[in-house]
Amino acid sequence: MRRFRKASIALVTGLAISQPLLLQAQQAVAPTFQGAVNDIRTIAIAAGTLVAGMVGLIGLGRTAYKLSQGDNDSMTSLIFAIVGIVLGFLANTFIS
Repeated sequence: MRRFRKASIALVTGLAISQPLLLQAQQAVAPTFQGAVNDIRTIAIAAGTLVAGMVGLIGLGRTAYKLSQGDNDSMTSLIFAIVGIVLGFLANTFIS
């Protein structure tokens, strides 16, 4: 019983002494996670911008092709292109 008491006192003392060291280790990790979150947010914004640009370019190219061929459906393609660009950039503003 006496040995258990000494061991438990030594364990509690060791934990009390090591607590500041554990807190310092935790503080060093928090900025790293925040940096990772910022990097992921930046990548998502860039990907959203790229997708919006590609949708717009494809839609505008399709509109130009349909106009050159005299197709009646060219204005629908133009509207789809504009809506795609606007939705892409709206999605970007929601991410940031």
